[in-house]
Amino acid sequence: MTGARRKRPSLGAGRRPGQSTTRDQILTAALDLFAVQGYSGTTMRGIAQRAEVDPALIHHFFGNKDGLFREAVSSRIDMSALFDSLPEKTEEEREVRGLSRGKRIARTFLSHWEDESTRPALVAVYRASLSDEATAKTFGNEFDAAFVSYLGRITSEETERTPTFTSLVSAHLVGLAILRYVLAVEPLASLEFEELMERLVPAIEVHFGRPAQA
Repeated sequence: MTGARRKRPSLGAGRRPGQSTTRDQILTAALDLFAVQGYSGTTMRGIAQRAEVDPALIHHFFGNKDGLFREAVSSRIDMSALFDSLPEKTEEEREVRGLSRGKRIARTFLSHWEDESTRPALVAVYRASLSDEATAKTFGNEFDAAFVSYLGRITSEETERTPTFTSLVSAHLVGLAILRYVLAVEPLASLEFEELMERLVPAIEVHFGRPAQA
């Protein structure tokens, strides 16, 4: 996870050589700091130092911290579209599709937290949300809504499934993610992923009315 800064480019003008690299450098530095220190604990100057650029560059590119936070998160992940398509494209995704619903749901949800390319954005959003930052809560709400929608598609054939059911499953997994990835509470934080799945899946299956082995 990382951060940095630059000056506001005129709309319509092409970027000069090196601008894109510096901009990406700033976004990476910012996301790393937001994930580790939270929104309120991260400063524009701190991001500039981490990205090794002049602080004025951040204002040039992003205007203010809120604008930088939005772009840093959006550069890594589209919160509202993470669960748009059911897993079925790659061989690995087809394997996930063949799992029990509890396994499939848990692996699909946690895959984004386990993935090093998307985890920093999720951690940054949820860490900031814990401080009640409006921008972060918007991203977090989009992610939660996307997952609830995904759950609805998974269980669409079961008419008895209700919004309460999907909300309970979502709350279960989001709560676990916050403890494991955001707050790093032990022993959850250092638990091997497959062991986590062994313990988690039966609890998720309970929401379907029958426990199952992971």
